[in-house]
Amino acid sequence: MKSIIVTQELSKTYPGGARAVRDVSLAIRPGEIFGLFGPNGAGKSTIVRMLTTLLAPTSGTAVVAGHDVVQEPLAVRGVIGLVTADERSFYGRLSAAQNLAFYAAMQNVPRRQIRERVTAVLDLFGLGHKRDAAAQSLSTGQKQRLNMARALVHDPPILFLDEPTKSMDVQTSDLVKALIREKLVGEQGKTVVFISHELYEMDNFCDRAAILADSRIRAIGTPSELGAMLPRRALYRLVVVSGDAGMAARMTAVPGVESVIEVSRGASAAAFDVALADEGAWLEVMRTVAEGNGRVESYRRVDDESLRRVVAHFSEFTARKIP
Repeated sequence: MKSIIVTQELSKTYPGGARAVRDVSLAIRPGEIFGLFGPNGAGKSTIVRMLTTLLAPTSGTAVVAGHDVVQEPLAVRGVIGLVTADERSFYGRLSAAQNLAFYAAMQNVPRRQIRERVTAVLDLFGLGHKRDAAAQSLSTGQKQRLNMARALVHDPPILFLDEPTKSMDVQTSDLVKALIREKLVGEQGKTVVFISHELYEMDNFCDRAAILADSRIRAIGTPSELGAMLPRRALYRLVVVSGDAGMAARMTAVPGVESVIEVSRGASAAAFDVALADEGAWLEVMRTVAEGNGRVESYRRVDDESLRRVVAHFSEFTARKIP
């Protein structure tokens, strides 16, 4: 399948030598939800700003829907929609519909189609009842949904979402993500590039994702493929009665233990998440608890939390191994 977004060694260096993005090569397929994930400052937003023509790359190339972002910026802007977390471009005294009509005209939507498009995107994001309300009267979450409606008013095939659910409550965020997957991608075949530093956003949403750290792409794949790249480990939830104050440190020192995190502590017992790189270390962990005057009340295998470990692993690994 021919890719709809392609970058080759895309880089951005600011005056003074600060490198925001280094040698990023991507191929994003039509009709997929592609995630860009990584810690703050990893270069996610810089990549999107280059792909949406808001920032010129220092080197490398980027082609969006067949158009070079440097040579054909106007053509690129005609086939994309951009949603950011801190949108402030609405005219506060104009109604929601008037704002969208203005942006539709700016995007060269034919005049006879503007009203229909405005109504369609307002209804899509549950804002039909706010059609005539002034933009400044909308809640923060409603403004963000209006922002998404604005990005879609000209019906672009590609949508860039830079932390779009940041201002939404959990229920609204889930509804919007379901709408994106089912309506925009599933029914309309749009391509979505989704940016977040929250890994739970990836689960059951993105088809594939790129993990960034230190301004570079460290891994690309489906969520399950990324999880499979991690070193094998077993994670146990261990409840210890009594025990001395250094119990977590004692268990961490056992060969084969990857990490120990105290997740809760009560008057007489504490719960620990114990990650084992070598399951053969489990008996030694139990022995260590007893030596620390503790008694194991219960233990059970728990979820690996591999999505959260993906970014942590690649960030830490590349910091050690890659200059």
